Amino acid sequence: MSQKQQTARARRSRRYVVTVVAAAMALFMTQGIAWADAPTFATHVEYGVGNSPVAVRVADFDEDGNQDVAAANFDDDTVSVALGNGDGTFDTKVDYGVGDIPDGIEVGDFDEDGNVDLVSANTGDSTVSILIGNGDGTFDPKVDYTTGTSPYKVAIADYDEDGNVDLAVSNIDDATVSILDGNGDGTFDPKVDYGTGTWPYGVATSDFDEDGNLDLAVSNVGDATVSLLLGNGDGTFDAKVDYGTGLQPSWVVLADFDTDANVDLAVANLEDSTVSVLLGNGDGTLDTKVDYATDVAPISLAAADLDGDSALDLITPNSAGNNVSVLPGNGDGTFGTRADFGVDSTPFSVAVGDFDEDTRPDVVTCNYQPNTVSVLLNTTTP
Repeated sequence: MSQKQQTARARRSRRYVVTVVAAAMALFMTQGIAWADAPTFATHVEYGVGNSPVAVRVADFDEDGNQDVAAANFDDDTVSVALGNGDGTFDTKVDYGVGDIPDGIEVGDFDEDGNVDLVSANTGDSTVSILIGNGDGTFDPKVDYTTGTSPYKVAIADYDEDGNVDLAVSNIDDATVSILDGNGDGTFDPKVDYGTGTWPYGVATSDFDEDGNLDLAVSNVGDATVSLLLGNGDGTFDAKVDYGTGLQPSWVVLADFDTDANVDLAVANLEDSTVSVLLGNGDGTLDTKVDYATDVAPISLAAADLDGDSALDLITPNSAGNNVSVLPGNGDGTFGTRADFGVDSTPFSVAVGDFDEDTRPDVVTCNYQPNTVSVLLNTTTP
């Protein structure tokens, strides 16, 4: 292992251990939990992936109508793809090489051939790797593009409105987000960087000011903020505006939680074991955060209507709690008290898909230490 790899992995380990200890102490001092109505799930089932998976995504990679799973493996520089059978089970994983120390993954059609492709953000060598999909569940060898220093997560959208998919990549060590303009053939132009807060981690895309142009939201682990960068529709962005969150915001999710047609924002806060919800005003500004308790050290986040009541719920994996917390949404921007569901140890990322094709959203986590993904099939009664 190179000195660079050792440094990057040691940095992640230090941040994780310090954060988990602090979060556990804070949670230990809180009062007991009052449980609210929540969805139900079957007992979790595990499938093997590569070493130290840290990000998971869901898509139909082989175009058979079933949802498949891809996981980025931090310690062996691969992405594992496990094809779904449509009954809630998955085939044995197949690994594809990516850059050094992949920490984020996303799916999209970069060459516009109708097949799903993959992109990984590689912390160790400051690149993104593009894996072009063949439509049968296999992928071509990677092609790498340079980003800012130590990229963590990646979002995809058409930022310059030319009909091609572009990339936005959060770079934790130089406090930037890199924009790579897509050419529609699977290739990308050199990056352009925009400033964020300290230690940017999660990145997501929506239209906060309702001008028809896509904007960016970036969660900043180092200064407990999210940065909004309003887009101009030509692939450029205005200077950031920051909003306060809980401590060490990791993952960011954008949705309309209060059904007022404005984009809202939620972040998982690793250090103080909360989720912060910031409601959007439709003009590019956000209201002050409201925090909701999770279990220990939430590190990722997803939104879906898990209980079938037409209100969006939030689900986060708790990396020191060996479970996921579901915050049931009320449809007005508020959330009920969490319900926890067990998964394998050290869950680092979460995604939602209908794996058994019963129309109910199921949950998958990737689990850092046991090298698995956990599948939770939704059993909620309509």
